Amino acid sequence: MRTKSSWGVLLLVAVFVFPALSSRAHAQTGTLIGTVIDGEYGDGLIGANVQLEGTLLGTAAGLDGSYRIEGIPVGTYDVRFSFIGYQTLTVEGVEILARDVTRVDATLAPEAYEIEGDVVVEARAIRNNEATLLRDRQKASAVSDAISSEMMAQAGASDAAGAMSRVTGASVQDSKYVIVRGLGGRYGNAQLNGAALPSADPDNNATQLDLFPAGLLDNIVTTKTFTPDKPGNFSGGSVDVRTKNFPDQLMFKISTSTAYNTNASGRDDLILGERSDSDWIGFDDGLREMPGLLQGDDLDIPRATQARRDEELAASLDAFSRSFKTRMIPSEQSSLLDQSYNVTFGNQTGLFGRRLGFVASGTYGRSYSAVEDGRTAQFNKSDPAANELNVDFDLVDNNGKEEVSWSGMGSLAYKIHPLHELSLQVMRSQVTDHEGRIQQGIFPKNSPETVTFETFSVRFTERFVTSYQARGEHVLLPLGKLKADWLVSIANTEQDEPDLRFFFDQFIERTPGDPSSRVFDLVLGSSNASPPTRLFRTMAEENREVAVNLELPVKLKGRSGAIKAGGSILEKDRAFRERKFDYVAGVNTFSGFNGDVNAYFGPENLGLVGMDSRGRLQFGNTIRDNTIISNNFDGDLTTNAAYAMVDVPVTRRLRLITGVRLEDTDMEIVSFDTTKAPGTLDDTDWLPSVNLVYGLGNDMNLRAAVTRTLARPTFREKAPFSAFDFAGGRVTAGNPDLQRSLITNYDLRWEWFLRPGELVSVSGFFKHIQDPIERVIVSNNNQETFQNVGKAEILGAEFEARKRLDFISQRLSTLLLSTNLALIDSETDVPEREKEFATGFDIGDTRPFQGQASFVFNAVLAWDIPRYDMSASMAYNRLGKRLTNVSIGGTPNIFEFGRNDLNATVSKTFVGNVSVSFAVNNIFDDDYLTAHELGGERFVATRYRLGRTFKLGVSYGI
Repeated sequence: MRTKSSWGVLLLVAVFVFPALSSRAHAQTGTLIGTVIDGEYGDGLIGANVQLEGTLLGTAAGLDGSYRIEGIPVGTYDVRFSFIGYQTLTVEGVEILARDVTRVDATLAPEAYEIEGDVVVEARAIRNNEATLLRDRQKASAVSDAISSEMMAQAGASDAAGAMSRVTGASVQDSKYVIVRGLGGRYGNAQLNGAALPSADPDNNATQLDLFPAGLLDNIVTTKTFTPDKPGNFSGGSVDVRTKNFPDQLMFKISTSTAYNTNASGRDDLILGERSDSDWIGFDDGLREMPGLLQGDDLDIPRATQARRDEELAASLDAFSRSFKTRMIPSEQSSLLDQSYNVTFGNQTGLFGRRLGFVASGTYGRSYSAVEDGRTAQFNKSDPAANELNVDFDLVDNNGKEEVSWSGMGSLAYKIHPLHELSLQVMRSQVTDHEGRIQQGIFPKNSPETVTFETFSVRFTERFVTSYQARGEHVLLPLGKLKADWLVSIANTEQDEPDLRFFFDQFIERTPGDPSSRVFDLVLGSSNASPPTRLFRTMAEENREVAVNLELPVKLKGRSGAIKAGGSILEKDRAFRERKFDYVAGVNTFSGFNGDVNAYFGPENLGLVGMDSRGRLQFGNTIRDNTIISNNFDGDLTTNAAYAMVDVPVTRRLRLITGVRLEDTDMEIVSFDTTKAPGTLDDTDWLPSVNLVYGLGNDMNLRAAVTRTLARPTFREKAPFSAFDFAGGRVTAGNPDLQRSLITNYDLRWEWFLRPGELVSVSGFFKHIQDPIERVIVSNNNQETFQNVGKAEILGAEFEARKRLDFISQRLSTLLLSTNLALIDSETDVPEREKEFATGFDIGDTRPFQGQASFVFNAVLAWDIPRYDMSASMAYNRLGKRLTNVSIGGTPNIFEFGRNDLNATVSKTFVGNVSVSFAVNNIFDDDYLTAHELGGERFVATRYRLGRTFKLGVSYGI
């Protein structure tokens, strides 16, 4: 495997060094830009001639058919576009303004089309992001969907995860993980500008898309069918997050917003841990870091029984036990209004007579959320004939959360020649969550219902992704216009969780309803609780990728096609570290502190606290290092890939895209516990793909595809260790014997592109998954692992429409309705081991895929009022119920139930390019609800609301 330093050298070799920027102003000249398009296939015409009639000014179209002519004297011109084998086009009346950029796009028809003479049209420019994405979708080789920054703004999406919830057939879990066509996690992949993204979650293979703020994005493209030039490790969807590109002319935009949330804003009692001085910028200043005394790998912390007659050991134990800086449980903190800031700047300039484009963008946000009187419960069913479930625990849930996010991105693109372009991009995005939680209620599984059970937790999580990308695009005319592009990418993600704190206690009221009569005790030794705990976890993952693609244009019977080939190397490393420290109770019992947790862990009750009558040293709470060594592991994965494919016209209307991809994968996960065998994966897979596109007309396609893809187990799933989820959770063990799943995909889509920005489409799909990986319950004590089961199948249909409402009345021409609906049915085999734990219960042989919603519905109604420089939109989303947790034995599984999510936005632009917007999010404020179902009744597992948010924003742009 290459070292990190060698990859850095490779990156520097692949990229040029940019000298100081230079530019020159032309007081009485302007610039003409645009793209020359093949009218038959929609591709850019490389080398097409662009000439200003009556002058010597002109150029040839470069990559993607784009052109640029500078230094044009102010005036009105006729622009002539020509190319061998195509009709000449003249655009009349093109006005060039001083220090301005005029855009003229041209579409040239092949000479085979019977058009008399040259074509003359009037100059016009179309600037519609949604229309552009639909045009790209129309000529794409695979079934795909996309959402532009324009639509993100209309839907009120603040990040890539929120935007994906508006894509046909996509849903979002935990506000960050995307599920496409009922499949998420290992069944999907995420890319940033075409380069693979690592995951920042130690338990999930999916990329956390809330790391990418909408202010950095141009669009997100979701590919739903596989072609050999794409990685083969997806079945649901491959999500490509595309950041802002440099503009054709000077662009500057700055915006800010403030928001009020009905649950969380302007409070002085938000449940959080104590803050550090740098929390506001998303970093811990050292308040929560592991004490230096405890950072060694070979700690020898003495026990109190060893130290009570040894002063040296006693001093050591005392120092260890007093070394933490933070309090054990959350407290009440203040919250402000939510705030966000965004600035973007970009332009093109000259460097050594060539064009240099650049764009830089930065965002910052701080927000709050809270849950009041939510509910968390767990149930079981022990009697097959029972019509009700037994309560394990039922808790009232109160929690608070503060989120700080910031990001920065810069990119450069240099056109060293009209047919050669190099670019470099750097991006960093960070999200920090600070959470406090208090739960209180009954725990009949362990204690009588007269006993009240309490849990306290504090969590601080820093997540970030850093990406470095260098790429080049080249056209080699002597080699038959061979197109070559390459990519070198290094991406790092990290999730740091310093000083997670968990504390459990219980009390009874001797006089019911009288808090002063409470008698407290610690909950120790329970299978559903742990001693007071401090946990430190870090997960770091790095991706290193090199990819090369070649495309040779060909002509078959006068029709354009292409032969493509390429390869890539992807190396991925992950390191997971965990340290766990538990408190051991001392001579002072918790009951003596009358429920005052801070006093119980105060200086007077930590470490050495005195001496008994027999001269033995006495201790209060002391620290034990209960780190499980096997929970620490290193993993690496290398995937070498090569592909060959053709994209050719079979007839005038039928297009064939077919080929094969070879992926060779080597994966190893090694635990720090040398007695554990490593988890390994060594596979070589051939992944064929056949896509057909039949043009039913110039604006209508029928698509069909049959493809083979795969899904690999994640590092966590193959890692040989077990982890305990606190507060009633399960022990989850990795399985080193997991194998990859093979997936056969069938797709069919009809799509009709009515007008620019308008569309109607209907899709159907079927997926057969061999050896899918499922969570499997392996004991009656809430223990689970991962296992390959027999098979799984998914059947679905998608409907999408984007249409202006002028077909109802011309007065409604400014209204655009965008709506989509996905209906999905899935089933996977229930493992035999799981059936054994449900003896006597009829749990069936199959169940739905975990996380797959039975339907996904979206609708956006946008109203554009150019006369008043105003726009407004309403966005609605609802999911069908979906399986979230598999229950043990005969207990019904837990499903999440749909909720109505409605957002509204209105904005107005004033003189001076100042815009003001107002938005209301989560208008209905419906419950988030998960529950068991039995006999027509719901037994609530979780229920909470997040409140409505009112947001006011101001922006300025040029």
